[in-house]
Amino acid sequence: MKMLTLALCAACLLLSGCASILRVQPVVGPDQTTMFKDGTEAIISGKRSIVAVRPSANTYTSRQRPTFIVSVFNRADKPIVFSTEDISASVAGSPLKVFTYDELVAEIEKQRKMAAIAAALAGASQAMNAAQAGTQYHYGSYNTSYYGGSGNYVSGYGTYSGYTYNPAAAAQAQAAANAQMTENLSNINASANVALSDLGRTILKKESVLPHAWYGGLVEVQQTPVPDSSNIIYLKVIFDDEEHNFEFTQTKVN
Repeated sequence: MKMLTLALCAACLLLSGCASILRVQPVVGPDQTTMFKDGTEAIISGKRSIVAVRPSANTYTSRQRPTFIVSVFNRADKPIVFSTEDISASVAGSPLKVFTYDELVAEIEKQRKMAAIAAALAGASQAMNAAQAGTQYHYGSYNTSYYGGSGNYVSGYGTYSGYTYNPAAAAQAQAAANAQMTENLSNINASANVALSDLGRTILKKESVLPHAWYGGLVEVQQTPVPDSSNIIYLKVIFDDEEHNFEFTQTKVN
């Protein structure tokens, strides 16, 4: 499993080295203003209610999904239901999928399952190796001489080889293989649980936004084609039956 992990890490480093760096910057439209939050510029669209959108980071790699922080302020005197169903995205006229919280949870669970299968396969391989650990091969050579009578001594030379089995060595190797697989599965589950916890804290979910209250969260959008130089990502947010449109220039840095 350690070799598998090292191989995956090396592959990730290789892929990261091939990825392009993309910069996302807001384009301020009519009747829109901007403000900075955590060093990132946000676009604010004010109508009956207020919608603010900003990239979660100024730059990201082309192998990552664009992510945005979408926040709404309910100026109405009644609750308004808001979710990712009210957000759409596109680039160069092609729609981009906006992922729901449930879809992202399902992705993590699928990754957990695939990682567990990989760990189980690696554990099976280690178990087979452990079963062979008690088998030891012996070989060598010998010289011998003996008295053959009548004052004569007879000498001889030969080789020998064979297998012996050490059950204690096999049991020790098997215990080590089992412990390694248990640790690998525990690490997989721990990583998945952390990812799920992060989703629960950050991803925008369906919510009844109370009157005169803010609500917002992280929105993940489908990966975009890498532009030759730049393109425009369009986001449309429907809130309180009003349409708020946002544009972001996506520029290829390298």
